[in-house]
Amino acid sequence: MPGYIERALQRFAHPPTTRPQHAPHAWQKPIYGQTTQYTQAPDTSAPLDDADTKRIQEILGTLLYYSQAVDSTMLVAIGTIATQQTRATQDTMKAVTQLLNYCAAHPDACIRYVASDMVLHIESDASYLTAPKARSRAGGYFYLSNQTTDATKPREATDTPPKHNGAIAVHCSIMREVVASAAEAEIAAVFYNGKEACPIQVTLAELGHPQPPTPVTTDNSTATGIVNDTVKQKLSKAIDMRYYWIRDRVRQGQFHIYWKKGILNRADYFTKHHPASHHQNIRSSYLHSTNDSRKNYFECLQDSEISVATGLPTS
Repeated sequence: MPGYIERALQRFAHPPTTRPQHAPHAWQKPIYGQTTQYTQAPDTSAPLDDADTKRIQEILGTLLYYSQAVDSTMLVAIGTIATQQTRATQDTMKAVTQLLNYCAAHPDACIRYVASDMVLHIESDASYLTAPKARSRAGGYFYLSNQTTDATKPREATDTPPKHNGAIAVHCSIMREVVASAAEAEIAAVFYNGKEACPIQVTLAELGHPQPPTPVTTDNSTATGIVNDTVKQKLSKAIDMRYYWIRDRVRQGQFHIYWKKGILNRADYFTKHHPASHHQNIRSSYLHSTNDSRKNYFECLQDSEISVATGLPTS
C-alpha cells in the first residue's frame, strides 16, 4: 500500500522528526531478581478535550486498517492505545505521537509470499498479566506452507520445520477475561486462534486446497498436554470450560497442536511490548524490505501478464 502512510501523516499534520523512531510503543524495562514485581502506575495525566479525543480515534482507525492489511508490527501498540481512547489523556497523546513517528520512520511495509502447498500453519502464544487490570494478551501468526510431517503423529524436534511464508492473518488481542495462570492464557490463545482458523480452513478447501489437521504450535508444555489429553488434570478446574472447545476439535482431527521453543514462536512478537532494539532485529522476519521499482499489485500483475505473453520469466 505505497503512499498510504505518507497521506495519513499529511492528513493529521504530523511534523517530521530528525531522529527515526524504531519502536511503535513505549517499553518499561523489567527489573530481574526482585521478589516483588510492581504493576505499572496508573495514568494520572490530564484528560483530553473532545477534539483531541476524536483525533486519536481517527488516527487509530486509519492505522488499524493499514496494520491489519500490511504492517502487523503496529498491532500491539494500536491495541494498547485503543483501550484508552474513550478516556484519552496526555499520556495517550504521547503514545499516539510515538506511533506516528514509527510510521514516519517505516512508511512503506511490504509482505513477501512464496509458492507453497497451501497448507495452513498457525503459531500461537500468550503473555500472562501483561495488560492493565490483570489482563493477558493472545497472539497468533497464520501462514501457508508445506506439510512436513504426518499430522496424526507427534512432532519431533528433528522434524523439518515448515517453510516460512508471509502472514495471511495475524491475531493480536487483549483477553477480556482474567485468566488464573500462564497455562490458561496459552489455552485461551489457542482457542481464539482456532476459532479464527475455521473460516480460513473452509475458504482454502473451497478454493481446491483440502486441509489436513491444521498444525498449531505453542510454547507451553502444560497447555499442550491438556489440549492433547496427555496431562491428567487435578488443579486446572479454574480454567474456563469454553477453552475445551479446542480439545474437542483436536479429537475430531481438525487441529494438530504441538510444542515448540518459545524463541522460535513468531506469535510472541504480538503478545507484549518490546524494546526498540528488538523491533529493529525482528522486523525483517515479518516484513520484506525491497527496492523493487514496481509500486503496487497492479504493476506486478501487468508484469506477470507480459511474461506469460512473451514466455519470459518474471523478475
